[in-house]
Amino acid sequence: MRSIVAGLALSAALAATPAAAGAEEGRQLFTRPDKGNCIACHQVPEGSGPAVKSDVGPKLDAARLKGWDRARLRQLLDDPQRMVEGTSKPPYGRHRLLEPQEIEHIIDYLHALP
Repeated sequence: MRSIVAGLALSAALAATPAAAGAEEGRQLFTRPDKGNCIACHQVPEGSGPAVKSDVGPKLDAARLKGWDRARLRQLLDDPQRMVEGTSKPPYGRHRLLEPQEIEHIIDYLHALP
């Protein structure tokens, strides 16, 4: 029941924002092995993506991302080495694993997480 409520909350959040299409695209990129594959290291709230036991990166939710504006998330996704020395997070933008618009979609998705 909890996962259904969380899924409905995410769906409502995605539908209620101007970035709804971008957030949905971001959710798909978040799980694609040939793109972000963020789900390999990060967990998201129940109902917001696949249930996984990944714990390499921190769990991602609205509380954790509070204060992370678009510019800060963009910098982290583009080249995390500039922010966190020694991180194992891939430089998605710098290595062109993700196009700039794809990074924007992932940011939309992250901002829509409950």
